[in-house]
Amino acid sequence: MSDAHILTTENLVMQFGGVVAVDHVDFALREGELRCLLGPNGAGKSTFFKCLTGQLTPTSGTVKFRGKDITGWNTHDIVNEGVGIKTQVPNLFNGISVYENVRMAARRKHLKPMARDKAEEMMEKCGVAHLARREVGLLAHGQRQLVELAMVLAEEPPLVLLDEPAAGMTGDERDRLADLVLETARKAAVIVVEHDMAFIRRIARFTTVFNRGAIFREAMIDEIMSDRAVQEIYLGKQADVAA
Repeated sequence: MSDAHILTTENLVMQFGGVVAVDHVDFALREGELRCLLGPNGAGKSTFFKCLTGQLTPTSGTVKFRGKDITGWNTHDIVNEGVGIKTQVPNLFNGISVYENVRMAARRKHLKPMARDKAEEMMEKCGVAHLARREVGLLAHGQRQLVELAMVLAEEPPLVLLDEPAAGMTGDERDRLADLVLETARKAAVIVVEHDMAFIRRIARFTTVFNRGAIFREAMIDEIMSDRAVQEIYLGKQADVAA
């Protein structure tokens, strides 16, 4: 893992009227690093993610990708810059097949023959190759999640941002996703926002905990899970069940 930062925020603020959802956040992610973002509902982590991905324009502060200020850029331009983004709701072309969705994503990075091979490779890795000819709009939610992940990975971005990727997945699908995230993190920097603690424990290393719009604690996952203050804000009084 490089010491160089691939993504940083400085004094980032997102305010909705009188509500401060992201409160002066300074954040840094190194090249090749896997980071999980945790926090209770309303902690600000999803709003922070949306500021990183162009879904929201911050009230103030900056977001930089490899030193370039991308604050306020739209999502399309951020993706074109080299950031792979998977949002909570899968962003797919419902009227066409799984293969065509993944192939179109691969074409953004690769020439036509290579895009075809890359699409087939990513469908296989993500466990959706058997669905290649199925229309995406007819798939279950967990399957759609995996198809969108195949699309993101087909572009081989150096930074991958995943928001609630395990939502709606079966146990087998979550296991495959965990393996995919860990494999992806060997080649790219990855941020994962997720509520599924069993999933988080499978993939997490260095972890950032949000609370009340600010970074509350950053540490390795074992330290986070044993921190009583984190247990109180994130897991409540039943914290010991996750230990």
